[in-house]
Amino acid sequence: MGLPGCGGVLRQRPEDFHVVERPAYDPDGREGAHLLFTLRKRGLTTPQALDRVARHLRLPRRELGVAGLKDRDAVTEQWVSAPADRGPALATFRDPDVTLGPPQPHGNKLRRGHLRGNHFHIRVRMLGLPQADALARVHAKIDALHARGGMDNLFGLQRFGRGGRNALAGLDAVRGRRRARHGDLVLSAGQSLLFNHLLLARRAMGAMRRVLLGDVLQKTASGGLFVSEDPKLDQARLDAGEVTITGPIFGSKTLSPPPGTPAHDLEQATLDWAAVTEDHLRALGRRARGTRRRLLVRPAELTATPEPDDPAALALRFTLPAGSYATVLLHELQAPFTR
Repeated sequence: MGLPGCGGVLRQRPEDFHVVERPAYDPDGREGAHLLFTLRKRGLTTPQALDRVARHLRLPRRELGVAGLKDRDAVTEQWVSAPADRGPALATFRDPDVTLGPPQPHGNKLRRGHLRGNHFHIRVRMLGLPQADALARVHAKIDALHARGGMDNLFGLQRFGRGGRNALAGLDAVRGRRRARHGDLVLSAGQSLLFNHLLLARRAMGAMRRVLLGDVLQKTASGGLFVSEDPKLDQARLDAGEVTITGPIFGSKTLSPPPGTPAHDLEQATLDWAAVTEDHLRALGRRARGTRRRLLVRPAELTATPEPDDPAALALRFTLPAGSYATVLLHELQAPFTR
């Protein structure tokens, strides 16, 4: 954004990174197959916490349903489903790092992606400049984010595995040079790398908020997708907040701009950069049908306040939609740091 950030250090302790999942729906109260309950964990990955619950319930972990994965170096709360006949065992679960909320009847197993978003309460410590100056910098960044329509909806570095090791392997999976299956994290990393490349190319040309002929736009109210045939008309709708520009999660069935349009040329340039062909994408079949992802997202409830128990810290609170990364927003607010 061209503005100095607040700097600082994250995750000095798990409590500095607090995440609460916003569910897509409440328990429906239907007696029958499943129970929904909250799982609060500290210092564990979601699979590690689920392993502890599954062992206590004497179930394979796959019998437990979750909507998403949460950070390890944090205190997080998310929804989990379990078979209804495990209700009595749930009541006796005890663990120093995992706490379960009261189970409530629900008709279906919780599935990946069944969440509205996540709310974050994050402490940034060791600021390296006076707290008031750091706060002023963050407020200026927040104003700039609002003015430009939100933050870049990039995939965070954690999407690509430790040290980014899944990035190039992911491109190989997209090209069919590595065996992949539905839900493969490495394949997803390759798709995510292509999206990030497209977004950064578009940002470099100053078109993050400029509708191009052929752009695939998303209606804000309904989520429906359509192709722009009149950029001037759709630009007015974009400026009014009625639509947003999307980028491709490339797959076998991705809705794409019409050939010969500027939007198509831009997306094709990303595929050319990665040496990915239409044949490669078609060959992905059901393993990766593809979709569209918003280029910009608006953090909701975004506030910054002084941390009362630490004069060298700030408290940040915000909500992001499912699939968006807090680390991307934090990088925007913290960097670049200059005294």
